[in-house]
Amino acid sequence: MNLRQKRDLRRLTRQIIQIIFFLWMPALYTSAFSGVRYVIEQIRAGKPIEQNAFLVMLIALCGFTILFGRFFCGYACAFGTLGDGMYALSQWIQKKVKKKLPWVSEETGRKLQKMKYIVLLVLMLIYVLGFTKKFHGTSPWEVFSMLYTGKIPDAAYLAGWIIFVLILVGMCFKERFFCQYLCPMGAIFAWLPTLPFSVLDRDRSNCIPKCRACEIKCPVDYQIKRDQKNGGECIHCMQCVDVCPKQNIHLGSGKKLKGNEIFIILLKLVLFIGVCIFAQSL
Repeated sequence: MNLRQKRDLRRLTRQIIQIIFFLWMPALYTSAFSGVRYVIEQIRAGKPIEQNAFLVMLIALCGFTILFGRFFCGYACAFGTLGDGMYALSQWIQKKVKKKLPWVSEETGRKLQKMKYIVLLVLMLIYVLGFTKKFHGTSPWEVFSMLYTGKIPDAAYLAGWIIFVLILVGMCFKERFFCQYLCPMGAIFAWLPTLPFSVLDRDRSNCIPKCRACEIKCPVDYQIKRDQKNGGECIHCMQCVDVCPKQNIHLGSGKKLKGNEIFIILLKLVLFIGVCIFAQSL
């Protein structure tokens, strides 16, 4: 199998996995963040934190992220998949009309990534202060969940509708718009460490001078610096692996896993499904 065939197979594999999870487990994201809300509200009320489905899913996703990186974000998050679909549609339309939508520079985009930490902080303050009911109907995730199940949110969700539509518009302008700038779970995952065997590494010794193909292609604008492993923003989509003209990017701190990305993705998939099924069974 040549390099182009491997690249196409990786892309197809990821797209199939995304569709499967979008149809099969669309509520993973909301379940995990509901776990965050549950913990904060229990602490605020002075009540014990007991096992429930939301807390178990939160722990499961965080644990998996520490072990294997942000596989959930890149492959299994329904909101992330929605964003990829909206951006792909936008790119197709832009090519047809031969006009490109404007966006901020890479440097500004990386600064804007800090916004998701502000979103997380605001939500945590709402839960801590007990203002949850006052903000009822403002959640774009609730609107998305209702639409997914075929329900049309009523007027009480007007604010949520507006935010959801604005997010959809943003998804058309920038790849992984929500994930980069607004996702509170993304903020949590970005803080988590990842074990060395699950990070993406780059062999700089063979790079073409001034080549930035991997950084330009990266949907989350991550800069792979010299001798530095991937940061918390990396969603393991493997687009940098696909675009590298020298095939210098690979999984793990050594080169033993180089060229075996498909196998690693499928292994993570099996383990992730197992973790999700186990978490849901508790």
